[in-house]
Amino acid sequence: MSDMFGQEVSGFLSDARVPVEGAVEGPLKGLTFAVKDIIDVAGHVTGGGNAEWLRTHEPADQNASAVQFLLDAGATMAGKTITEEFAYGMIGENFHYGTPRNAAAPGRIPGGSSSGSASVVSAGEVDFALGTDTGGSVRVPASFCGIYGLRPSHGRVPLAGILPLAPSLDTCGWFARDPDLMKRVGEVMLDWRAPPAAGRFLVARDAFAVVDAQAREALAPALRRAAEVLGAPQEIDAGALHGIDDLSTWAHVMQVMRGSEAAASHLAWIGSVNPVMGPGFRERFEDGGRYTSEEIARATATRARIEGHFDALLADGAVLAVPAAPAVPPPVRSPESVYDTLRGNNERYNSMAPLARLPQISLPLGRVDGLPIGLGLMAAHGNDELLLDIAVALGSPQ
Repeated sequence: MSDMFGQEVSGFLSDARVPVEGAVEGPLKGLTFAVKDIIDVAGHVTGGGNAEWLRTHEPADQNASAVQFLLDAGATMAGKTITEEFAYGMIGENFHYGTPRNAAAPGRIPGGSSSGSASVVSAGEVDFALGTDTGGSVRVPASFCGIYGLRPSHGRVPLAGILPLAPSLDTCGWFARDPDLMKRVGEVMLDWRAPPAAGRFLVARDAFAVVDAQAREALAPALRRAAEVLGAPQEIDAGALHGIDDLSTWAHVMQVMRGSEAAASHLAWIGSVNPVMGPGFRERFEDGGRYTSEEIARATATRARIEGHFDALLADGAVLAVPAAPAVPPPVRSPESVYDTLRGNNERYNSMAPLARLPQISLPLGRVDGLPIGLGLMAAHGNDELLLDIAVALGSPQ
């Protein structure tokens, strides 16, 4: 297949737009959704964003649990969407299939790895879409494409039938254009339970320091809106933990955990098949395979401390605000140095939710020179419903 990097295309995979009708009745009847192409749909090959994987695998014999929930609720699946290869990226470009268009910021990247799903929701081609988030792959595309996106608590949405990247970090979330639909989907996807009352409203001063002054200024009105619902905010350094000097340590722990697990998931297949892959993708898996057992043990121990830190910080319904993405979306075909900065800044604070297995929602409440940037809200593990209720209470962008 020819090099499609940088070529803007539909977020749908052209050969996977075969509708699957949902149940005759249900709470999502009349709505359409799309599915990221690491999620099984019966009768379709789950391509994983790689042409060789697509060619060498058989169609799925049943739907992923998440897809079946939606079909049983009456929603109709419209098709499958482009993902970065094996969901290991945050830019949104795919060497084999192109870069899904960003309807909210034409000529700008959609963010990855759930780029196609965010693209088709932003463009109004479907009502909502499934994506996955390991290190930011729902939260960042939602921010870049000016839509809502939820990374659920780890374990709240079953991962059966979803191609793994880093299993202890992987989650299956969703995108929509309005908060009421986000909650309606949540009532189907989650084992819905009444959330606690919102507690303290915290603002991660150290996370906001990662973004530039324009982005902080653009998110200030969103923080004020949130304060009207949640009460006066308290600024804290969310990453301050004894023995952890700064957010670069968080990024390193994330890199070790994700990299080693990703290598365990796919490096053997890559080595045996030697597939054509986009620039940098093979190297990410190979680098992950080089971590020693000692490095992995240290990262695992630090992660356990991080989980305890957030268990205490977010107890009693506390909500923590962070930027949903570290910048507005850069132009398509930006220099790799721009993308590297974006990736690095993202991992300095957007690693908090995955490392602590927390839910985080992206709210499309900010603009910088007409370009979208989202506000992220994080809660304790299991308090996904609280975040969806807050999104509804805040209302759609003004």
